[in-house]
Amino acid sequence: MPDFLSLSIRDFLAATAAKTPTPGGGSVAALGGALAAALAAMAMEYTLGKKAHAAHDDQTRRALAGFQRASAMFQELIAEDIAAYEALCPLLKLPAAERQNHPDYLPAVVAAIRVPQTIAGFALSVLESCAAMLDQTNKFLLADLGTAAAYAHATVHAAELLVRVNLPLLPNQEEAAAVQQSMSALSAKADAQYAAFRAALLTRM
Repeated sequence: MPDFLSLSIRDFLAATAAKTPTPGGGSVAALGGALAAALAAMAMEYTLGKKAHAAHDDQTRRALAGFQRASAMFQELIAEDIAAYEALCPLLKLPAAERQNHPDYLPAVVAAIRVPQTIAGFALSVLESCAAMLDQTNKFLLADLGTAAAYAHATVHAAELLVRVNLPLLPNQEEAAAVQQSMSALSAKADAQYAAFRAALLTRM
């Protein structure tokens, strides 16, 4: 598997646009989350040490560390998503009966669902952290923090789609329905969080 994280932006875009299974939606969703976390981290870096926000330096440092960890995790999830899909793709080409009985099939399906589930969870966490830091962020970086939140919000929805598309592959459709319900709830929570954040942000700009 190529090390997509080592590619230039231009080459990653070309690889994404190419007629190849990976990188695909999951990798792009994880990249969106990584960009959200990285941009939020930059906003925290420019806030630390400012007199107007000095009373909140400890909180800002914690937020910065959290964004940095999230960005690193999203980068790992890019590779995990590619690996998951590359494991699943050849199994989907088998006849249905043979596929269902293959020992690698269920683990591959579960991995293809769990990776975007994880992406969505981390993206919601980044969005919530952006909202928590709105009043403690350097005013000149508010648009950057807002962009980070917008990317995190979009990442939640992208990841939900990538979970849903694989749910019909699960043999246990009761489990699939439960996962779908949990993802719908996660997206609804992200929508409410982002709407409140955006409204508050716009009053400060």
